[in-house]
Amino acid sequence: MSDNYEIKPLNLPGLADYHVHPDFSIDAVGSINEFCEAALERGLAEICFTTHYDSNPQSDGNANFISIKGVRKPAKPENLAYYVEAVQKAHEKFYPAGLSVKTGVEIGWYPGCEEMVPDLKKHFKFDFVLCGIHELNNTCFCCREHYKKCFERFENMEKMAEAYFREVITAARSGLFDVIAHLDYYKKYGLKHYGSEMNKAYEPYIDEVFAALKDSSTALEVNTAALRKGISDYYPSVKIINAAKKAGVEVSYLGSDAHAPNEIGYDFEAASALVPPQLCESED
Repeated sequence: MSDNYEIKPLNLPGLADYHVHPDFSIDAVGSINEFCEAALERGLAEICFTTHYDSNPQSDGNANFISIKGVRKPAKPENLAYYVEAVQKAHEKFYPAGLSVKTGVEIGWYPGCEEMVPDLKKHFKFDFVLCGIHELNNTCFCCREHYKKCFERFENMEKMAEAYFREVITAARSGLFDVIAHLDYYKKYGLKHYGSEMNKAYEPYIDEVFAALKDSSTALEVNTAALRKGISDYYPSVKIINAAKKAGVEVSYLGSDAHAPNEIGYDFEAASALVPPQLCESED
């Protein structure tokens, strides 16, 4: 388990967590069944697993794997199949207990993955597809081991932000994803690296981002994981969330980005105020 977050029942019924990483993700702990049991204990109505699928052939990190019973396997469709089957079995097991279990995936974005994603979606009938932008110039900016290397390649914060939002815009315009995950994720280590000015880094690009999201019917999530990283706001910030709504961008999903069962539904009682209530309920 990561940190000591106690699993307490939520006071709000019918909430759904649409960003969850079981131990098929190499950076997560806890089986699919353990996450489902935690979701029931929390009082969630629905959970969508979104294991990492990173396949950038140029990545200089070490993330292009899926964990199957503790053994790392290359991120390929034949290995992802074990995960998809496990989630589907969990739905059959836990639905009678009152928990709807959806099959999703978080695809790690890289330039050129637009050719890979449609093929992956042909292999599997995903209920939900997240786009996770984790790298710039093939280097992870959200990994403790690599973020300095990534950020130091840029002349300044503004150049880094420009590169990040160009990827966001391209990913959104592709129309391949239901949601762009954890917008402004760069602040995870960017606040430490660049300082508080990082909170304004989005401003020159956000109108174009919103236009791309709206034109492609791609939504944003409210990701509560930032609070677990010592950041006093969500991914994206509430300011961005409210501006997105005003611009007509769909903000529809709560995601804990849980990497351990005790993180499921984290801070959802507060975060639920930012999404339409009817979209927090199971559709089954």
